[in-house]
Amino acid sequence: MVKNTQGGSGHKKFARKHNSGKVNNKLRVSTDECEIYGIVTKMLGNGMFYCHCIDNNLRLGHIRGKFTGRNKRDNIVEIGKWVLIGLREWDKSKDTQHCDLLEVYTDSDKHRLKESITNNWHILDNNDASKTVLGDTKTDDYVVFGTDKDFERERLIEEMKTNTIERITLNLDNEDEDEEIIDIDDI
Repeated sequence: MVKNTQGGSGHKKFARKHNSGKVNNKLRVSTDECEIYGIVTKMLGNGMFYCHCIDNNLRLGHIRGKFTGRNKRDNIVEIGKWVLIGLREWDKSKDTQHCDLLEVYTDSDKHRLKESITNNWHILDNNDASKTVLGDTKTDDYVVFGTDKDFERERLIEEMKTNTIERITLNLDNEDEDEEIIDIDDI
């Protein structure tokens, strides 16, 4: 156990079991035909996710125990993450092929993969649901959030822009006097 230099009840948090191992900067690449690159498209829970693979197939991925638990900050599986998956060759009876998670790539790993390996990376880039570009056809432009007061204010502003200046006439109840026309500009 690590030597307790702090004292008190916090000594257990310094134990070796909570310290993460050495950082490995080595990039893991596909070495077998059963290892395929993919992008996570949907998280299902219970250690499973859907991924769209580089061969344009949708597969059900299983998160192994290595990627769960404490000190797994770099291995968090989320929507839009690039992953390396291992196909289950023995399990071909189902309509959706199952696979196992082998590696989770960070953003810097994505760039290193694109530079070192020639593949159809545009398949993974196109299926990235986490990227939203302004002006893209995938975004919902017809949805507007606001209150009734906001909508009323916008309607009044638009109405003021379209209407021209009008004259207001004031009719007095006195029959003896002629009707006066009051111009707004004179006020």
